[in-house]
Amino acid sequence: MHRMATIRKIYRWIILIILLIIAVIFTTLLLRNTIRPGHFSGWFVTKWLRAAAHLFGVNIKVYGTPLNTKTLFISNHISWLDILILGSLTPVHFLAKYEVKTMPVIGWLATRAGTLYIQRGNHRSASEACGEITAALKQNHNSLVFAEGTTTDGTIKKFHSRTLQSAIDAQAMLQPVAIFYPQPHPQTGQIEINPVVLFTGDTSMRQSADLIFRAACIDVEVHYLQPTSSIGKTREQLAQYAYREVAAAINTIKSG
Repeated sequence: MHRMATIRKIYRWIILIILLIIAVIFTTLLLRNTIRPGHFSGWFVTKWLRAAAHLFGVNIKVYGTPLNTKTLFISNHISWLDILILGSLTPVHFLAKYEVKTMPVIGWLATRAGTLYIQRGNHRSASEACGEITAALKQNHNSLVFAEGTTTDGTIKKFHSRTLQSAIDAQAMLQPVAIFYPQPHPQTGQIEINPVVLFTGDTSMRQSADLIFRAACIDVEVHYLQPTSSIGKTREQLAQYAYREVAAAINTIKSG
């Protein structure tokens, strides 16, 4: 078992390096810090992310339908895998922490693909990020924010409302998204979070990647929930609505 996991890890590293080389070539030729729905660049990014997700043995089940354009998606956040999975389903500009931008290769690729950045606790950075999200939405692009502001163990935390002002300023639609990695408990059969994907506490990126690279298969459910217009609503109302929708969806998944 251990030997198979090690072989799987080595194989995935080799294929990932090949995928990264392909990404660098196509990103240099095609991407200019944006990702437009319906454009070839958007198609390429979603297909590349889907290939990366499948490389890690991710089995994606999608419920509901994402809106096509000018939508701010608001999701819970569990793992760095969330980005591969959600980005593979529809073209979006992600809002990520600034540290991602400084990562070798990955940071450059993310920036060229239109990722927006925010420095946690920096109000000026938050305002700039909101302005960039608004600009993207006004161009009929999609954006996605993880409103909890951090990864969790699958238990939904408060959704912060500040970045949701972008949807109001752009008069865009808002669509909640619930993501969960279900795994039945071996004794009780109760649905719980797959511990392999957790990226919380003191877990480093290296430790998390090692677990995921060794895993045989990872199931994930993505629920695109009922969208709502931002017109005439406050950002607090939007945050509360999205929180209720996502929390209800997660509870439904856990109940089997």
